[in-house]
Amino acid sequence: MKALGFAAILISVGMMAACTVTSGNGDTSGDGGAGGSGSTTATSSATTGEGGSGGTGEGGAGTGGGEVCADAGSEDECLDCCDETYADELEALAIHGFQQCGCAADAACASVCDTTDATSDVCNDDGTINLDANNADCLSCLNDLLEAAEDACIEALAAACEDDAACSPYLECQNTCP
Repeated sequence: MKALGFAAILISVGMMAACTVTSGNGDTSGDGGAGGSGSTTATSSATTGEGGSGGTGEGGAGTGGGEVCADAGSEDECLDCCDETYADELEALAIHGFQQCGCAADAACASVCDTTDATSDVCNDDGTINLDANNADCLSCLNDLLEAAEDACIEALAAACEDDAACSPYLECQNTCP
């Protein structure tokens, strides 16, 4: 598996809500117009007519996600494209990161992520993640783990994302990067 290139995601989770990405599937073909009548020749008379012209159609432009990002000029541009194209999936990846590396009972960053202070507690008691928490120590700890990529939670994070349809397209896009 390609190394995960999302160390900065945990810092940018709060900024993702301001980002809007639209995508769709476009069709590049259109229906042609109907042709006019052609010419008919009989033995005693001739009928001629002008043929009509075919119409042209315009299709919408869609995004291919990973394939489109793979065409970016560099690895950094490709990873940035994945971040922008798959903003929702990137947020799902961040949530898995908090769950696996910051909120699990034995997680390396649990002592700084799962706090008793409501403003800094990233780990809600119901198992959800509080993305609005103001906890720079938690983010720093998680980013250090991601950069070192040595903690077992990183593998658990990748596996959880791969198994989650709301997350896996982001990793698939990253795997297309040069």
